Amino acid sequence: MCIAATVLVSGMIMYAFAKGSEDRPNTGDGMLISFSSKHELADFLMDSESSVDGSAYYSEDMRAPTSTGDYSLSEAGSSYSTTNVQVAGVDEADMVKTDGEYIYVSSYSSINIIKAYPSDEMVNVTSLDLLDMCGYSSEDMSIYVSGLYLFQEKLVVVWNLNYHMYLDHYADSTEYLYTIIANQVAMVSVLDVSNVYDPVLEFSSGVTGYGLTSRVVDGNLYLVAQMYTWMVDGVPYIPHLWVDGASTEFAIDDVLFDPGTPDASSYINLLSVDILSGESQCKAIMGGYASVVYMSQDALYLTIPKWTGYVFSVDSAIEPIEEWTARTSIYKIAIDDLSMVAVAGGEVKGWLLDQFSMDECEGYLRVATTTSWSEPENAVYVMNSDLDVVGSLEDIAPTEWIFSARFMGETLYLVTFRQVDPLFVIDLSDPSAPEIVGELKVPGFSSYLHPVGTDHVLGIGSENGSVKVTLFNVSDPTTPVEQSTFLVGSYSWTVASYDHKAVLFDLEREMLVLPMSVYAYDPNGTYSSWTGAYVFTVSLIEGISLNGIISHDEVYTYDWVVRSLYIEDSLYTVSYYTIKASSLSDLSEEAFLLYSALPDYYFTYAEGVRT
Repeated sequence: MCIAATVLVSGMIMYAFAKGSEDRPNTGDGMLISFSSKHELADFLMDSESSVDGSAYYSEDMRAPTSTGDYSLSEAGSSYSTTNVQVAGVDEADMVKTDGEYIYVSSYSSINIIKAYPSDEMVNVTSLDLLDMCGYSSEDMSIYVSGLYLFQEKLVVVWNLNYHMYLDHYADSTEYLYTIIANQVAMVSVLDVSNVYDPVLEFSSGVTGYGLTSRVVDGNLYLVAQMYTWMVDGVPYIPHLWVDGASTEFAIDDVLFDPGTPDASSYINLLSVDILSGESQCKAIMGGYASVVYMSQDALYLTIPKWTGYVFSVDSAIEPIEEWTARTSIYKIAIDDLSMVAVAGGEVKGWLLDQFSMDECEGYLRVATTTSWSEPENAVYVMNSDLDVVGSLEDIAPTEWIFSARFMGETLYLVTFRQVDPLFVIDLSDPSAPEIVGELKVPGFSSYLHPVGTDHVLGIGSENGSVKVTLFNVSDPTTPVEQSTFLVGSYSWTVASYDHKAVLFDLEREMLVLPMSVYAYDPNGTYSSWTGAYVFTVSLIEGISLNGIISHDEVYTYDWVVRSLYIEDSLYTVSYYTIKASSLSDLSEEAFLLYSALPDYYFTYAEGVRT
């Protein structure tokens, strides 16, 4: 049993955590159990090690914020890029989508539809206020758009609705000191954009909680949200399903739990929605806090890391008797249209870096983990369809951490880092015996790996504070080779190092586009910065070369490029406020658009605004 305690030593508060259970038995066939009643759920919360009594600051009127209004919410290029996703056939939400004629952009709380092709006609045709479209009050609610999808003539918006509570107003004043987010709803809104000048809200669905991630497969959207578990006056709060502004509690048999885990700190709420019909289903899983989510075309995998820390002696010197380590529970949710069924559960040592640390292939789930902070080791586990571990490779690169992973068929490419960048080639052809067959050590590290055909891997990372792009030749898996590299000068940074959707790569065009920010000091000590995009040529024969640079700091130096895409022979670079179209042949500017109003503070720094 995990025990939490606080110890005050030398004026510092230290948090001590007792050792958790070394091994949690698998839940047999992996099936999660549903509660039979609210009373049973309440008992489970009371007996758990991580329950929350929200009665002091979670009142009845915050549980279901209601709508304040009526909730009735070409000439395209034949060649255009799409979102860089992990799994073919599994779409991922992104802030930028295109249909080959229009570019759809979400920026913070706004959505803009831009006529983009041909580029000489680029104009913002529609700006949408989603909060207003859905009939919510802007005084006590705010939204954040987390991403978009395009499906047929539907624009799908994934967003978070935040309900605010105002606290501690000033004496003799109605002005409040601060606000808190008292409740959140992860929402999905579907708009008909057959007429982009007048989009029509068809429906919205959501579940309580903050949206973690989503996927779309064959016209069905799957949303994962998370929220605290609550006890209000001894009564458990049940997650709610939202449909067009009205909310209802989940059916109690749609609330699941794992009897093998003592943690009941969070609900992981799942929503499936048919984009065309609006039909939906929901499930909730009670447990710890979800981390990495991975989805194949047939299953959704949820991971919940569980940390064990230090135990301190308070009667003498404080000394650790247990290093900071993690174990991760994994749950498999089988997907069949809108149906979501928990079919298996298992556990591995360590924690996962990101979604690329998981991959499903021929019925096996492969997982790459790092075990601890103080004395890190890395491992690869192969699990069968019941999530039983059937093969493992442990003690990989002791003292280093996983910085990136990419599964390509029966091979895993794994990068760890501490001082040099080892690229490991791991053979997974025998699920029972994963094996390192090749290794390459080079300076720096790659934080994102991208497949390039069958014999090459592209690495995007850093070396000595500069962005490094590497083409690895892995045609001989026993002897991987750093075939070509490009190092951006000065101190530089790219969002693509941690956000794969910022990577635009087209093997047929031999083109790689990365958002880039460069910072430098001249000999006189003057600081300068630049933001834009670097356009590379990536040839499997000649390697990596810089094709050109697209500047994007005309409006404001720190208006970073975050995405790029192409339509026919035009390249579009997108920031949170501007879009630039450039010719792919020579990167000359074709058009520039300020598509969203700048905040007032921009004008403090900008000499003028280009329109």
